[in-house]
Amino acid sequence: MPESDAKKAVLHKCLLGKGDARAIVVEATGLVELLRQIHNLSFVATAALGRLVMASMMMAAQEKGERARVTLKIEGDGPLGEIVADAERAGSVRGYVSKPWVELPLSEEGKWDVSAGVGKKGYLTVIKDVGLKEPVVSRVPLISGEIAEDIAYYYVKSEQMPTAVMLGVLQRPSLGVISAGGVMVQLMPGADEAFAEMLEELLKKHGSVSRLAESSQSPRDILETIFDGIDKKWLDSLTFEFGCRCSRKLAEALLLSTSEGEEANDVIEVRCHFCNRVYSFSRDEIKKLKGGE
Repeated sequence: MPESDAKKAVLHKCLLGKGDARAIVVEATGLVELLRQIHNLSFVATAALGRLVMASMMMAAQEKGERARVTLKIEGDGPLGEIVADAERAGSVRGYVSKPWVELPLSEEGKWDVSAGVGKKGYLTVIKDVGLKEPVVSRVPLISGEIAEDIAYYYVKSEQMPTAVMLGVLQRPSLGVISAGGVMVQLMPGADEAFAEMLEELLKKHGSVSRLAESSQSPRDILETIFDGIDKKWLDSLTFEFGCRCSRKLAEALLLSTSEGEEANDVIEVRCHFCNRVYSFSRDEIKKLKGGE
């Protein structure tokens, strides 16, 4: 990957077979590593946020309109707390974990225990802003905390669309994120049942998408490997990079909406959850904002 693209995520879409299924693949190694650095994430927090961010990109890629945006919010009873990912189809993505330094023992399978970090009780909220008067908001209970399973459950429950999701983030101590990838496969209405069963078996056979991302030369290779021998009609491709919409104006608006600073210290700081940027305001600035002398 060229140096200039090292922190970007690349996404491809295709139809499988005779159009009975739609597949989406994303490779986001550099982007997830950047998020790890921005938020100083623990291993388990990196795995959780990386998975949710990749899911948000794949979901945003399905919406029409360049400014379409999908926000995913997980509120589980695990120690990581709230996890948020926000992706615009135009190519901007961001996210955060409310408790980014939580670390947990490996799972019985020797993997980062995302399910334990997220928790098995709680909710996944999906917010789709596609340019209507109000965003479309859906909320479903978590079924496992594994994120991929919870996203698949959302599609079945809220959109009545059979969906399989694979998400993975491979990390090594002192090296950071080695690979990060995601695959989403959705059956089209009237899909052949035998074809659907074959796709399911192939996905089970290639269970680790992060390993595939590590060994593949391009994101397309991941789908070529999983669905070897199946006809593919490649559709559009998208590129995502980290981007935050915070600004000093928004920080000012936040201060105006609260009582923060009215009896305050010499300096008040407003920190953005998504990028950790800090906006500082002196006591005099706060008085002027609030219409004081």
